[in-house]
Amino acid sequence: MSKIQKVTLLGKGTLGSAVLEQLLNAGFTVTVLSRTPDSVKGLPSGVKVDRVDYSSVESLATALRGQDAVVSTVGPGALSSQKLTIEACILAGVKRYIPSDYGAITTDPKAQTLPINRSTVEIQQYLAEKARSGDLEYTVLATGPFLDLLISWPFAVDFQNRSVELFDGGVHPFSTTRLATIGKAIAGVLRNTEATKNRVVYVHDIVLTQAKILALAKKYSAPGEKWTETVVDSQTELDKALDGIAKGGLDQRKSMALIKAALFSGKYATEYKSVDNELLGLGFLSEEELDAMFAAKSS
Repeated sequence: MSKIQKVTLLGKGTLGSAVLEQLLNAGFTVTVLSRTPDSVKGLPSGVKVDRVDYSSVESLATALRGQDAVVSTVGPGALSSQKLTIEACILAGVKRYIPSDYGAITTDPKAQTLPINRSTVEIQQYLAEKARSGDLEYTVLATGPFLDLLISWPFAVDFQNRSVELFDGGVHPFSTTRLATIGKAIAGVLRNTEATKNRVVYVHDIVLTQAKILALAKKYSAPGEKWTETVVDSQTELDKALDGIAKGGLDQRKSMALIKAALFSGKYATEYKSVDNELLGLGFLSEEELDAMFAAKSS
């Protein structure tokens, strides 16, 4: 494959903004697609915004002609619509597609039947099919949960209300990655096209547990502050989440409950034993750097 230089970014939310910054830092020429270009604010100079109709293969293909790679960071509601974008990539002659996946367990065969993984697995299979026929190359990034958000959202630990549900006591390890590192990983993938071709690339900054996060949260809480800790059984919580979806369908609350139970249960491959950090030019987060992140949150 010839060198990748021109990259189109789909989605400019929290992750997309971090990815954009790192792609620019790595010297790529980036175009952002949007239905409403005027709504895309705060772009660095030199970044082009193209208007596109995401429901039209022709509109997408027109916008993608001349581009070397497409990186998707679209949200959960738009995951399935990536099929149309993939078709447009093929029509436009795009070389590499990185789907919006970035999951903790979307690449674990044991977890691929979970309701929360249907759309991502569908796209993985679709890309594999296109790769087998030689139409398009792809890379799936497995990153674990975003570390920045674990520290700011009431997910692993509820920092604001000083409470936590510890799955099996919070002992199960999982890989986690900062948003900036994901952006650097994507840049690394696009610089190492042969070594990352048509496969899952695993990265992480550090391996954590709920108990570790709680210990750091307590360390930087006000002296004498009380925490409410509840130990729950992971299998019970996993069964409860699956039963709720089976009876009432999938919504945001039930999705989050299942993600949480699956991630913290220790029943899936949430800790990546082998990662591609070295290939992509990435280091790891030290204990001191992790500590500083929690210290900054409390200041």
